[in-house]
Amino acid sequence: MTRPEGVAGPSPGAAGSPMPPYGWIARLGDWWQARADGRAGLPSLAPGRPSGTPTLEEYHQDFLARVHRERLRLDLEVSPMHQSRAALAMRIPETEQALDRVRARLDAIPVLLDDDQLAVRRGGETDTPDDVVAARRAREHEAIRRPLVDEAARLHAQLTQMRVEYARLGSTIRACELVGATRVRRLHAQIMRRVSAYERHLVRRHPAGDRIGPALSAQHPVVPGWVTAAEMGDPGDPGTGPTTTVPGAASAPPAGAPHASTTPTTGPTTPAVRDLGAPTPQE
Repeated sequence: MTRPEGVAGPSPGAAGSPMPPYGWIARLGDWWQARADGRAGLPSLAPGRPSGTPTLEEYHQDFLARVHRERLRLDLEVSPMHQSRAALAMRIPETEQALDRVRARLDAIPVLLDDDQLAVRRGGETDTPDDVVAARRAREHEAIRRPLVDEAARLHAQLTQMRVEYARLGSTIRACELVGATRVRRLHAQIMRRVSAYERHLVRRHPAGDRIGPALSAQHPVVPGWVTAAEMGDPGDPGTGPTTTVPGAASAPPAGAPHASTTPTTGPTTPAVRDLGAPTPQE
């Protein structure tokens, strides 16, 4: 059984990669843009006028691009592990079925022969002592049964190894997903710092600063659903692989597979908040 290279856990730089800097130059630029938009009356509350500001749209698109980049980095990191795990998900039931067949053959063969079977004589053993005959029959019986015992032990050890590897891959995938989710949370926290700095100066210059809150909230970036799904997963249940005890039984789906979760996600409860959309593993 082969392991993909470099899948012991998240990449060393995954958690410590620096976030985009937000220094004083960028902060002063946001303040200046907020005052300019406020003097221009953006966002406008008049019917038929734009309800947002180009600056908030720029923040939104920048965050969206960074989220897609993080999702792509995560998919490239866990894709080899998903492939190895899918192969194990197919091999584990097959190995279980082979083990069941060997055990069924062993069950049909008694561990020890009874006295009548030990006393059976072959050609040329008419005058052979009884104890010698019994020893010969016992050796012949052991020669038939021993290969099956060894084969059952080999399959059981192989099955245990595959289950351990399956669970290890699930734990590693889970860790990588949590690292990716945390990075997106950090990106969201940083972009909201920019949004807060921009809006604080915008409302001071806008002629209707006390009434533009809903229009601004509608353009706030939202954490995608796959981040919430990764955070809500059970960290103590990486999965131990399909458990089929009867040939042909259905196997359990591999844990840690790419998220197509139907778990409800949560986000800011502002009116008409536009979701970023959850980047799928295919994006």
